[in-house]
Amino acid sequence: MCHVGILHCKRNTKLQQLSLRSNKTQSKKLHCLVLKTITHPETFLLNNLISTYSKLGNLACAHRVFDHIPQSNLFSWNAILSIYSKLGRLSQMQQIFDLMPFPDGASWKLAISGYANYGSSTDAVGVYKLMLKDAAMNLNQITFSTMLILCSNCRWMDLGRQVHGQIPKFGFGSYVFVGSPLLDMYAKLGLIFDAKQYYDEMPERNVVMCNTMIIGLMRRGMVEESKRLFHGLKERDSISWTTMISGLMKNGLEREAVDRFREMILAGFTMDQFTFGSVLTACGSLLALGEGKQIHAYVIRTDHKDNVFVGSALVDMYSKCKSIKSGETVFERMTQKNVVSWTAMLEGYGQHGFSEEAVKIFFEMQRNEFEPDDFTLGSVISSCANLSCANLASLEEAAQFPR
Repeated sequence: MCHVGILHCKRNTKLQQLSLRSNKTQSKKLHCLVLKTITHPETFLLNNLISTYSKLGNLACAHRVFDHIPQSNLFSWNAILSIYSKLGRLSQMQQIFDLMPFPDGASWKLAISGYANYGSSTDAVGVYKLMLKDAAMNLNQITFSTMLILCSNCRWMDLGRQVHGQIPKFGFGSYVFVGSPLLDMYAKLGLIFDAKQYYDEMPERNVVMCNTMIIGLMRRGMVEESKRLFHGLKERDSISWTTMISGLMKNGLEREAVDRFREMILAGFTMDQFTFGSVLTACGSLLALGEGKQIHAYVIRTDHKDNVFVGSALVDMYSKCKSIKSGETVFERMTQKNVVSWTAMLEGYGQHGFSEEAVKIFFEMQRNEFEPDDFTLGSVISSCANLSCANLASLEEAAQFPR
């Protein structure tokens, strides 16, 4: 028995490792090994197989295992329900849910999020209301968080207020896990004073809630209030700093954004693509080429040079600072490009009178199968206006642009 228990434990560990590696072939091989070497595999082991296939998105294999479990338990049902929820197979998901003997909080959450994530928001609300009526004992902070995010995305103010009212009623009023999506919902719906009142009344706040409050205040242009909150924080993380830098930049305080970036470096925090994107945009607006170059060096030292978001921001910064050759060099060295990258380079050429280069890069963008957005088209139209019909025709012919 001891040997069998160890064998089960090893295989469960192996299954978990395979699910993390997204290795479908090895999972199937291990499944075959289980069937060959264990005459009556325990439900616990089969549940892990279902969970592994679920994480790999292999619905057929997951359901095959589920159908052959001699004694399925709640974990078995939730594991198979999870894959239907994640894949958006909503009718089958509902059928599984309806067949469950005793769904728990996780089951209800899977049904709600399945509908919410695949465009059936009213059905998600229907499940939530049914849960309130028939299974209120299963409500938890994850359920409320899911509903608050749904209300925020759908801009359902009245329902959001109702959910808020139900949170303390069921004993989750002081849970910070619920607090952050609630603050975010109020802020996105433009109810910043409701958000602030809730924030001020919370007996305990974590850094996530503080960051959410700063984001909401910055969106509403309440910069001074954001600054006071930021400077009063007992605990900050990289997101706190990045939120301030981005907020200051978007509110036209580019110099302060660059200053906060310098303070962030001195404080020893780690930057991410959003930090660099915001501060480089600020440098471009300030025409601060020297500081932009210093930040570029920092990008290279922190190994962000291959990030497409950062690369695009660098191209844009150099273009705005009239250092078009530097922008061109960054663009050519980018290992990955997106529409923003191409548009930044195109706009840089156009703004500095290099209309032919702008049109050439537009054709090259098309050849590389990138779909231009409205901003790209506006930029290339401006460049075309500066070219004669003959020049434009020759450029198009040279680029072999498909008509």
